[in-house]
Amino acid sequence: MKDIKIVVGSNWGDEGKGLMTDYFSQKPNSIVVCSNGGAQRGHTVTTPDGIRHVFHHFGSGTFNHASTYLSEDFIVNPIIFKQEYDELMTLGYIPNVYINQSCMLTTPFDMMANQIIEENRGKNKHGSCGLGIFETIKRYKAGVTDLDNHIREYYLEQFERENIILTDEWLRTFLDNGIFEHFLDDWDFMNNHSLTISDNYFLNQFDNIVFEAAQGLLLDQNNTEYFPHLTPSNTGIKNPKRIIENVEWNDEINIETCYVSRTYLTRHGAGKFPSECNRRFINEYMFDKTNVPNPFQDTLRYGTLDLGALYSRCSDDVGNFGDEKSIAITHCNEYDWDNDKLIELFKDWNIYYSDGETHNDVN
Repeated sequence: MKDIKIVVGSNWGDEGKGLMTDYFSQKPNSIVVCSNGGAQRGHTVTTPDGIRHVFHHFGSGTFNHASTYLSEDFIVNPIIFKQEYDELMTLGYIPNVYINQSCMLTTPFDMMANQIIEENRGKNKHGSCGLGIFETIKRYKAGVTDLDNHIREYYLEQFERENIILTDEWLRTFLDNGIFEHFLDDWDFMNNHSLTISDNYFLNQFDNIVFEAAQGLLLDQNNTEYFPHLTPSNTGIKNPKRIIENVEWNDEINIETCYVSRTYLTRHGAGKFPSECNRRFINEYMFDKTNVPNPFQDTLRYGTLDLGALYSRCSDDVGNFGDEKSIAITHCNEYDWDNDKLIELFKDWNIYYSDGETHNDVN
């Protein structure tokens, strides 16, 4: 029987999806399927012997020697791929990567346009990561998909239509042909260090399959309550469910969907946050090593967690799909929660707890 896990963030991201993916991918012959988003994901994994890495373009099971599959819903970025591949090689790991042939591909023009547009919004910025995710999607919808300088012209025309005036520095950078040439080198590197996949049937060669979603349920593109501060993808089980249902499996499968949440809420960037509070109310002594302040998303925000609302959005997302349902509560060492209420709400679910950074801290 094949064991299939689906790891989903329950909130606005930063819940511990990397930790749980690392935990579930310890079995031999594993593959991690990145089922949405792109290089803007930042999933942290710390090994028991102290190696720490934030995964962007590779599955968070890499330290367990699990393969990575960038499914058709993942947006690849050759620049980040090359950079992170080199980082993992330095740490002593050689990623084994499969990339679906239908993946959209981000160019430096998409990344620069994203940053220019976000800067132009001023106080009304959306809280973008600056990695060109939404711009890539819009460009593909516009039919501009060839990897040539027509992409640059596409954005220059867009800037003119939207009355966005580039600074001298941005204009010099945008017109620098060397940047695109370097990107093409990175694209070649990515193609030479991965296998292209046309059919998800190849997943049958693995015994343990872990779907690693990015962001969280509250950021889903269809969660109109928080529009426009959303991510342009399906952050729940929709993408993994479609892949699983469309594969002709050569063995029986057991599916467990695991939703992940800290004992409190966090949010990056702009947007509504009804339970927002000062970090000191949660824990004035804690420090987040991954989510450091940046010019696009500012400082990580904190708030209290409503367990009833948590259960509702997780149960609504999973419905009756799969064989098992679970909730993983992370950062248990940083803030108290009503565990009796948690157990009552999730009475038919598996419950995992973590009070540390490594998979050995999950129980």
